[in-house]
Amino acid sequence: MRTSAAKRRVLFIGDTSPWSRLAAEHLRDVFDHVTVLLWDYGDPPPRLHEEWHGDHIFTFKADLILKPETLGRAAVSALNFHPAPPQFRGVGGYDFVLVQGGTEFGATSHHIVPRLDAGPIVKVNRFPIVPGESAASLSARTAAHCLVLFYEVIGMIANEHELPVSDEQWGERLYTRAMLRRLHAAATGRRS
Repeated sequence: MRTSAAKRRVLFIGDTSPWSRLAAEHLRDVFDHVTVLLWDYGDPPPRLHEEWHGDHIFTFKADLILKPETLGRAAVSALNFHPAPPQFRGVGGYDFVLVQGGTEFGATSHHIVPRLDAGPIVKVNRFPIVPGESAASLSARTAAHCLVLFYEVIGMIANEHELPVSDEQWGERLYTRAMLRRLHAAATGRRS
C-alpha cells in the first residue's frame, strides 16, 4: 500500500549528469507525480518551474537559483542536495578545497531559502579526500555521496518521518563563478 506521501506532487531540478538522472528515476519510483527539469549552467533559463505548483521541490547538483515565488509554490518543502560541505557555499567547492589543502569533503542536504546555500541544514555526509585527488575525481566521488544522501532523505520523506535538523553551520564565504574563474586563471598562469 502506497503512503499518502506517494501522492504528493514533486518538482525535481538537476543538472544533466547521470547522477541527476538516477535521482530523478528514484523520485519516479517513490512519488506518483514528478516533474523533471534537467538544466546546466549556461543553458537558456528554463521556464517550466515558473508554472509548477505542488508539494516538494528537490534540487540536486543544480546551479539554478529559484525565485522566492517559485519556492512559495512548494506547499511542504524545498530541499537542495549541495555537492559540498557547508563550508563551501556556492560553486567550485572541489577546486577550492584542494587549493586550500583540505583533507575531507562532503555533500549537504538543506532547506532552500532565498539566500544562496544558507537554509537550515538537514544532514551532511562527509568523506576523506585521497592523496593526489583531482577536482574531477572529487566531483565524481561527491556526486556519489550526494546521491546516497538524496536516497536517504527522500526515504525519510516517503515514510513520512520528520527530517533531522543538523547542528552544522554554513560558512560565511560564498564561492562565486568569478572566484572560480580567477582560480582557474591563476592555475593556468602558473603552468605557463
